[in-house]
Amino acid sequence: MTRTLKQILSHARNSMSHALRSGSGVAFIVLTVLIGLALANFAFAPIELGFIELEEFRTGAAKGIGLALSLATLQQGDPDRFLGRLEAGELEEMTMWARYLVLDQPMLLSIIVLLLGLVLPLLLPLGSFAAISGDVQHRSIRYLLPRTTRTALLLGRLFGCLILSWLLITGLLVAIILYLGIVLSLDSWNDLLPWGIRCLGALLILSFPYVSLGVLCSTIFRAPMVALLASVGVAIAVPLIAFSARAAWEPLGQLLYLLPWGYSHQLLSPDGQTVTMATLYCLGHGLVFTLLAHLRFRRADL
Repeated sequence: MTRTLKQILSHARNSMSHALRSGSGVAFIVLTVLIGLALANFAFAPIELGFIELEEFRTGAAKGIGLALSLATLQQGDPDRFLGRLEAGELEEMTMWARYLVLDQPMLLSIIVLLLGLVLPLLLPLGSFAAISGDVQHRSIRYLLPRTTRTALLLGRLFGCLILSWLLITGLLVAIILYLGIVLSLDSWNDLLPWGIRCLGALLILSFPYVSLGVLCSTIFRAPMVALLASVGVAIAVPLIAFSARAAWEPLGQLLYLLPWGYSHQLLSPDGQTVTMATLYCLGHGLVFTLLAHLRFRRADL
């Protein structure tokens, strides 16, 4: 057991070291940082440049977030009808949820984290698509397996990709919080720090299933680029098919739950039980993808 754990940690360390030197790893880091900062700037700009008053921005943000939560939670109807129901006060739960994110918590941080929750599922596979397929394509994996087990290699590569993603997300969110607290100073540190820790936890939990999805595709496809297209394609296709197909037949909207798209927003819910269930769903998705990757890799002809 100790020997297997040492092998897993060694593979994780080597995976992180390789990611910092490989083109795909550097591209993942650079793209994630650039897109994350661009989303933050998109949220900062209206207030920072004086395009809109703070209270007006809060009102508009509350309506927009309420509409988005209604669409994501109810998954039926059209946006115009939802907006009318919101304004009429029919969707009180969604309105309170939006007010919680915008009025009770630091507004800009909530907006940025919600945007990151939409973008990270498309970026995270960039850091894990070559975890196995890179060595399979170059046939170097044959030199590794006599010295280790397939399980240790797979788990080590998964943990390496996951830790790298966590460090990247943590650094990005810390930079955003420092900017909010030092430069903009719209909220006090007593509000920013607890909410920042909560948001960081939500993003770290959300990253697990999507990193695992990238590793799963890396075990299925021998070519890294095919694995990348498959993992990103699945992350994009699932919500598109679910939202478009539900118009023809409403139960098809449940396809959204094949990935965390259907409940990931609940990680920022004001209700503790809802957050706990969303966390368990995310961990469950990640474990299922990891198990499928293990079964595929164990039987693969390398």
